[in-house]
Amino acid sequence: MRSISFSAFARTLAAALFLAVFATGAYAQAATNGGHAPGPSGGPGHGPTWVGGGDPGDCGGGLDLPAPSPFGDAGDAVKALSRATQAYIKQCRCVTQECVADALDQYADALAAVTPRLPPELQDLPVVVRRAAHRVRVARNKAEAVKALHEAVALIHKDISLVRAEDPETQQRQTRSGVFVADTLNVASLSLEKAGGL
Repeated sequence: MRSISFSAFARTLAAALFLAVFATGAYAQAATNGGHAPGPSGGPGHGPTWVGGGDPGDCGGGLDLPAPSPFGDAGDAVKALSRATQAYIKQCRCVTQECVADALDQYADALAAVTPRLPPELQDLPVVVRRAAHRVRVARNKAEAVKALHEAVALIHKDISLVRAEDPETQQRQTRSGVFVADTLNVASLSLEKAGGL
């Protein structure tokens, strides 16, 4: 029993140290760049890397979401990741299929660290987002990409309804992560729709 507790403590300490080193490195890099996130410039809808939660003026080559904390409420972590992804898509003129797909891939990777703490019905959220990103990337046109995003949103709403059916008492707390992810996919869809070419 004592070795299990020590092992859990060691993992927790290692995670905290990793986050501290990550945050220190990001702060130092921002300081050397005058507060702006670094990154290469690219084509339309791309430029320097924009770090989620940073200055939206630093839009660019891709969404770079920091690893969510292993501590705290999973719903709050999903909310923060979702808001950062939505801000990137809206404020960084992410209007191409490639840009949207790349952002959703980063979002799915970040969600994967949080979803094991969600209800079982919502633990496949990263898979749904990653599949939607792939379908957006290979779509023949924006209309097909938008359809793929709408289908992913419908699938998430179906999963949300399963959680609500099982536990109506705590439905809002348990399902809010799914709502945040669905909202993010809707923002991506709207961005493609507004860009025209449908």
